[in-house]
Amino acid sequence: MANFKPNPVEPTPEYFKPQGPVKLFDDLFFVGNKLVGSWVIRTSAGLVLIEGSGEVDHWENCLKPGLEELGFGEEKILALLLTHGHFDHYAGCDHIRRATGCDICLSAADTLYITTGIENWKHNVEIPNPHVTRIIEPGQDLVFGDHVISVLDGSGHTPGCLNYSMEVHDDGEPHRFVMMGGYGIFGPGNFLGDEYPYGTENAVGYALKFASCCVNTWEYAKRMHCDVFFNPHPHLCNMYELAEENQNRRPGEPNAFVVGEDGVRQWLLERFDACMEAAVKYTDIRMPYKRAEE
Repeated sequence: MANFKPNPVEPTPEYFKPQGPVKLFDDLFFVGNKLVGSWVIRTSAGLVLIEGSGEVDHWENCLKPGLEELGFGEEKILALLLTHGHFDHYAGCDHIRRATGCDICLSAADTLYITTGIENWKHNVEIPNPHVTRIIEPGQDLVFGDHVISVLDGSGHTPGCLNYSMEVHDDGEPHRFVMMGGYGIFGPGNFLGDEYPYGTENAVGYALKFASCCVNTWEYAKRMHCDVFFNPHPHLCNMYELAEENQNRRPGEPNAFVVGEDGVRQWLLERFDACMEAAVKYTDIRMPYKRAEE
């Protein structure tokens, strides 16, 4: 079982360089760079993607060549599942949908948030908004051939952020991953270098909602015996480092991504603690108050 690495690495310029496709499990792959890309699930009915990358031309320059390198170039892409409505997750969706005809799936709340979130329209006006063709919500099980993807509540990072879980296989042995769709906990002093525009109440509310979702996801992970953890951003779950460990493993050695149920707990706890700390940080309710002179 792989060692838990609690501190995600900080991105550097090399993280934006294209990388070759990576095999994670028998039926799970990644195509992109060390910062963003698409997770590729191979089912008996075709391919399912998670995330559309932060690159508008992701399909032409990365995803299509990567699928061909994996030998999946002729396989139908059934759907692209988005975790949430931030531009660095959906920028490539428009080209992917036009090229493949696949469904673009997202929660109702974040389908709206795509057009209203200040961080989207203020900083990336030239990125086409994805045409969401299928609304999905927490509690649903999405069936694609022989694979079932469970949709979980991940709100807090954005209003309708989603987490996903699914059984994958390593040399035929089943494991179950949980993917936490969000990471950052935004509020005053922490918003893309700008002043936080949504107010203290929203900042604290989102932080506490995120914390609640961490707890709910942990309860699900215990119930379903999840032993693998992912974040959509490879650098936030040590994906490339663990993939390199897998390349060097000997026959019979465990898959480096299998961190066990307690490893999953530690990843979720790290975000839970960060959420609770942020909720306190974003309000002055613990500070003595003196009315400003009028």
